Amino acid sequence: MEILAPVGDRSMLDAALAGGCDAVYLALKHFGARAYAKNFTLEEVKDIIQRCHLIGVDVHVTMNTILYEEEVEAAYAQAKALYEMGVDALIVQDLGLIHLLHHRLPELTIHASTQMSIHTPAQIEQLKKLGVKRVVLARECTKAEIEACQQSGVEIEVFVHGALCISVSGQCYFSSFCYGRSGNRGICAQPCRMAYTLYKDGQPISFNQEYLLSPKDVSVIDQIGQLSVDSLKIEGRMKSPVYVYEACRQVKMVRDGKKRTEKDKERLKLAFNRGYTLGHMFDQRGYNLMHMDSPNHQGIPIGKVIGIHGKRVKIQLDRSIDQNDGIRFGQAYGCRVNYLFDEKGRLQKHIDGHHRCEAEVKSKIQKGSIVYKTISYALEKEVEKASKETIRKVKVSCFVHCDGPSTPLVCTMSDGIHTVTCVSEQLASVAQKHALNQDTIAKQMYKTKDSWVEITAFACTLVGDIFFPMGVINALRRTTIEALEKERTKICCQPEKPYAFQPKVTSDHRIYVQDLPDSMADLTKNVTNSYGIAACLEMGFEKVALSIEMTPDQIQKTVLAFGARYHVDAPVVVYIYGKIRYMIMKHCPINTVCLDGKRQDCHLCHRHHFELEGKDGRRLLMKGNKDCYMQLFDETPRNWLAMIPAFQALNINDFYVHFVDESPTKKEEIIALIHSVLR
Repeated sequence: MEILAPVGDRSMLDAALAGGCDAVYLALKHFGARAYAKNFTLEEVKDIIQRCHLIGVDVHVTMNTILYEEEVEAAYAQAKALYEMGVDALIVQDLGLIHLLHHRLPELTIHASTQMSIHTPAQIEQLKKLGVKRVVLARECTKAEIEACQQSGVEIEVFVHGALCISVSGQCYFSSFCYGRSGNRGICAQPCRMAYTLYKDGQPISFNQEYLLSPKDVSVIDQIGQLSVDSLKIEGRMKSPVYVYEACRQVKMVRDGKKRTEKDKERLKLAFNRGYTLGHMFDQRGYNLMHMDSPNHQGIPIGKVIGIHGKRVKIQLDRSIDQNDGIRFGQAYGCRVNYLFDEKGRLQKHIDGHHRCEAEVKSKIQKGSIVYKTISYALEKEVEKASKETIRKVKVSCFVHCDGPSTPLVCTMSDGIHTVTCVSEQLASVAQKHALNQDTIAKQMYKTKDSWVEITAFACTLVGDIFFPMGVINALRRTTIEALEKERTKICCQPEKPYAFQPKVTSDHRIYVQDLPDSMADLTKNVTNSYGIAACLEMGFEKVALSIEMTPDQIQKTVLAFGARYHVDAPVVVYIYGKIRYMIMKHCPINTVCLDGKRQDCHLCHRHHFELEGKDGRRLLMKGNKDCYMQLFDETPRNWLAMIPAFQALNINDFYVHFVDESPTKKEEIIALIHSVLR
């Protein structure tokens, strides 16, 4: 199983390689779902690909945002440039981009992003039609669903450690509609990590925790032996090198049959944790899934504040502390320990557990506060050293021979896939005193300590008493390694193919109320461009519901582009009335707060009126669906009924209406209004 590591900058790349990853995933400045990570330029990615390929590490680039019409060609150009650089795979969400790459660059390997909400074999069968080679399954998949998807014939990748989205992957519009920052565009404001109050029938429910949508981090490292997927993915392109190193090291340890110690687990907690859960993979619910006290890194508890003297706090330690460690008091104030004092007021660099210490702070701290270590300075330095000093090696066989005086020294090296042979420029002379022997040749050839090569098999054949200067042997070794390096980093690309797809389009028109038929690509497909429409048609759908994130202007651009390219009207459906569903999730805050969190058909959300209120005063309506997934809706419905004539002028004649809690009278009124506006 491949270990796939997150890389947000160069230091994280060094840490991932030192930690033992088999592949890395990263993004450029555009079209990646972590827009606030440092990310890379094309030239930087080119260097990274060459560096990684040299040591047998694959490079995957994420281009996992939805694309609007005017962005598709730019995204394609970036993808083409990456293909020509030798990228191993692109991780893509947008169906339009997948479709375009499938037709124009069919040899480019595409992995379907977790943002595509894939959790069934049927969905995978559709994506096969677009040439997808691997699927990153949705993080809410159960172990049984993962096992079912493994029978699909494509590679399966799952998250085994890192942050967990509480919403169904790719189906969260909370940040987009409330804060103007789309999660599907890589700029999520993370409203799930904010504080909320739960209201029941108009009254707030008294509850001592307020982060009702904030899950723990998923970690199934110790359960890897129960999985048989192709890739074990670690989340975290915006985390630290320490986190990446420890996560890679420990996933590799377990994958290779070793057990983690408590010390290992503590190191990973120090790197970053919000508490750990086995997640939806192992059907965790309620308190086993959520960390509702705080959305932040928890670190590990190391002591308690027992006194305060001016700017200094006195701490009774349970665990050791070092100067420059990061600490936090309760869930409030945190800082680096710039100056560490023992109980006699003397400066120290380290104080053992079960002693007392003092630290300077710049905020008011409460006596009795639990002290957490959130950054280990010693661990930072250890990882920094490992990242600099670890040299990944490739096992190579080496065979050297010379057929006698006046013939060259010949060196052949092979990594098992690539084989190169180089010859010395100088020819062998007759030995005057000491003839060259196999041991001398071997000693020079094994001098690969600072290179990527590790010679694990060596053979040598020499004919007659011959002599070469040591410089000739060393130069031949370097030349052969360079030749093998060129072979390992060689890029093989197929020429771009012309785009010649012509969709088949049906012409019947309808108003859809509540549910869309299976023959239609529904809102979960997040279609935002004309190529996305074509992709859905290629997968076998008859019509395509356009994303609720699109504006009327974007809809117009998309259908006009579709018509211009394919010379037929776009078979699209527009969502014209309904309360926007901001989020759908397996977690139920109502059941967790009011009952036991086990989410077993409590029906509370259907017997009472529940709302979720944020600190900004905005309230969201809460309703569970037939599968007991909790949904959060805007309390004010979208009403685009007046725009129907404008849509019909674009030859859009299919519309979608969805009711949440409207009365029968209101439903009849809306349907009547639609028919009165239709021409």
